[in-house]
Amino acid sequence: MSFRKLFATAALALTVSGGVMIPAHAADDHIINMQDVDIKAFIENVGIVTGRTFVIDPRVNGKVNIVSEKPLNDGEVFAVFKEVLRVHGYTVIRAANGEYRVTLLQGAAQDAPLSESGNGINGQFATTILRVPDGKAAEAARLIKPVMHSQGQVSANPDGNIIVVTDFAENLRKARAIVEAMGSGGNVRETVQLLQLSVLDAKEALNELGGSKASFKVVALEATNSLILEGSATEVAELRRLLASMDVGSTAPRGSVSVVPLRFADGEGLNELLQSILPTYVIEGQPTPTVAYEAGSNTLVISASGEVQADLEQIIRRLDQRRPQVLVEAIIVEISDVAAKELGVQFALGGINGSTVPLLSSNFSRQAGNLLNVIGALGADDVGLSDGTQSTFETAAISSIAGLDGGSFGIGGSSNNTLFGLIINALEKDEDSNILSTPFVTTLDNVPATFLVGQEIPITTGESLGGNNLNPFRTFERQEVGIQLDVLPQISDGDVVRLEIEQIVSSISGVLTSAAGDFVLNKREITTTVLANNGEIIVLGGLVQDDEQINVSKVPVLGDIPIAGKLFQSKGKTRNKTNLMVFLRPTIIRTAADARPLTQDRLNQSRLEDMNQSGRTFSKLDSVLGPQP
Repeated sequence: MSFRKLFATAALALTVSGGVMIPAHAADDHIINMQDVDIKAFIENVGIVTGRTFVIDPRVNGKVNIVSEKPLNDGEVFAVFKEVLRVHGYTVIRAANGEYRVTLLQGAAQDAPLSESGNGINGQFATTILRVPDGKAAEAARLIKPVMHSQGQVSANPDGNIIVVTDFAENLRKARAIVEAMGSGGNVRETVQLLQLSVLDAKEALNELGGSKASFKVVALEATNSLILEGSATEVAELRRLLASMDVGSTAPRGSVSVVPLRFADGEGLNELLQSILPTYVIEGQPTPTVAYEAGSNTLVISASGEVQADLEQIIRRLDQRRPQVLVEAIIVEISDVAAKELGVQFALGGINGSTVPLLSSNFSRQAGNLLNVIGALGADDVGLSDGTQSTFETAAISSIAGLDGGSFGIGGSSNNTLFGLIINALEKDEDSNILSTPFVTTLDNVPATFLVGQEIPITTGESLGGNNLNPFRTFERQEVGIQLDVLPQISDGDVVRLEIEQIVSSISGVLTSAAGDFVLNKREITTTVLANNGEIIVLGGLVQDDEQINVSKVPVLGDIPIAGKLFQSKGKTRNKTNLMVFLRPTIIRTAADARPLTQDRLNQSRLEDMNQSGRTFSKLDSVLGPQP
């Protein structure tokens, strides 16, 4: 020990009441034993022992108690010194010129120096700047705050990636560990280059090993025949070891024939493709390579040299991949409102039995009920016809009256060989319809699909009575009527789906006329090609129509008379409002996990409809499918 340090130790023993810092046998070792020693005297003598300069804040006061059972070197004395200050609510902050300021912990964060290493020095306040990935600075600050000292500070820019932390060095290291964990999710990434093993086979083997709940990820880079592994350090090390054990070449000679079972691809189509490229593998002097397809097991059989077999197998593996599917949902909404009003007056006046009263009448074909038939029946009754004509008139009159709709008022009779009659008919009709159809179909990417729900109705195409009306016959064809959806989906980059669509909605409106039995069909058809994002609803087309028709039938001149002219006319008003819209939503299904919730939603919907309609507390589907979550 130097003379200066030895003198300081002796002075400490003599001047500090109740405390002693005794040098041990080895140089620069000290044993500290202090009871109720003034903290300023303690700071002063630690400065002498360690050779550091301290500037003491006037607010620093109190007494300290320290006991060391083993010798301490200078660095350890300084570490104990900083801990003693921390216990008493003080800290040391190093100034730019190398001196130390002893001050209160409270407010010390503003004066803490910037740590160049980012880790700080134990027992001292320091400031570090941490970069957080993905704009999660606010979240990182929330996680760091609980592990900080009460006088530490953390600042984050909202939605940014920078946080500033001021605290003791040990807490700065905790903050850095938290940020690093957020950046990688606690995982590591590693690229593994394969020499013999195909990356597709390796990826399939690792995913099969991990199962659906694997915590690691495997990405295949076919261009470089390498794999990217992501997971915990232990998992990645184990995966790397497995790959090394699998990535070995076969020492056994390859046979002349190899059998390749297919998992997802259409073997017939794949066989046609391979047949088209086989001529490029023909080498003079060697057997011609061949590929055969066995449909029963969906297997390809390759007969070729070992090198050609390996090339063809590589092509097959790249094509034999699980293709994504697309659920296409069409939403067809049709809302219509038909309102009709009819008001008409018919009258008739005429003479019988030689009467000179002329025939006067107003009769409108749009009005239900023919007044002339009624007058004819009254006249036949008064004349007393007995040849069957009377009953014919009565039948016609009854049919006319029975055909009246709405409200009707009428009078009729005969007086002094004069027939008279009057019918007033009023009708108001309102028909509303709200039709919602949601056809949907699931198909493979780039594979057309058709969905049809409807009927086949007969449509007459011709008829013939033959010669002399002998052997009559009629020809007809059947036409589909209902809801039809034809779609061809194609998935492109960014989960954008290109859809070629034909949407047809048809229904029977009625017959053409009462005499002819030919049907009149309603038809709505959309044929288009659209682009839609995964899960996005897009409108295909629609019709908003407001059709209003007013029909007036009247007696010339008389029907134009103000007020009284209403007695010589029939007026009808019809308004037809239609709102027809067709929407579409494609949903990409890449894995079984994607398909499971979509299927479960449809099953639950069917079960609920079954229970609501039947009034049961269970669905018949349960007995077929078993209990569903």
